[in-house]
Amino acid sequence: MARTLSKNEAKVILDLEWRGQRTLTLEDLRRTIGASDSYARYLAHRLVRKGWLERLRPGLYQLVPADRGQEGIADSNPLAAGAVLAKPYFFSFGTACTYHGLTEQVFSEVYVACRERRRPEIIRGKRYVFVGFPAERFFGFEEVSVLGQPVQMATVERALLDAVDRPRFAGGIGEVSLIVARAATKNSWDTLVSFASKWGSSALVQRLGFFLDLHHADVPEDVRMTMASLIRPGSKIQLGSRREWGTSGRLVRPWNVIQNVPHDVLLPKGEVQRRIAFHPRKKSQ
Repeated sequence: MARTLSKNEAKVILDLEWRGQRTLTLEDLRRTIGASDSYARYLAHRLVRKGWLERLRPGLYQLVPADRGQEGIADSNPLAAGAVLAKPYFFSFGTACTYHGLTEQVFSEVYVACRERRRPEIIRGKRYVFVGFPAERFFGFEEVSVLGQPVQMATVERALLDAVDRPRFAGGIGEVSLIVARAATKNSWDTLVSFASKWGSSALVQRLGFFLDLHHADVPEDVRMTMASLIRPGSKIQLGSRREWGTSGRLVRPWNVIQNVPHDVLLPKGEVQRRIAFHPRKKSQ
């Protein structure tokens, strides 16, 4: 069907273009034209067929603007679609680690931090995984541009903490080990300890300290002292999931972490253990 527009269709598209709005719901459409729900659904169906709207999920559509040409080629940026699936949100875990160059692993999923528990969704063949956080842990992200689309992305420091906290969303614990090594040359230490303090998890700090020492990261002494102060007295934890890796292993001090994950998983064959130079980075907001 040609990308022609009726009077009501033109009103909807021009209104979206004028306001720079990339997505709309059936309720938005109904209000714009002052029509019934059934007519709004009919109009949405027509605009999808003509290539002016792309259906992301039931009741949610994304504009395919005029600059997409006569063929109405939809935006293929997976983060553009993910940005409208939850409010508020930010991308983190493997998605943010890839953006910041902390991993070379290719992730088939997009990881979205949000304020609620939600089931994964598949949009345009891409699986979006939603990870819920309470209000007190909803911090550490900023607006960035990805393929010309503004999106909310975890900072290096937040992406690092998320990966250490839940390795399954960042390629597994072996990949997280390498993520920590790369992040140690890019993060702001002040921001990192500030975020860790706000997070309020002794286990997270213990695992982070273990990984930093594993890779001989040049951590400032005051940062090490602050990290140590965040550890609960007497806390002793396993490095990896007990269900996956068991409970036995050597105790690594001063972090009181039981290394229940094989060494060759944390430092893959061919990965040279090296001292990481500390390069200060501007503190994230």
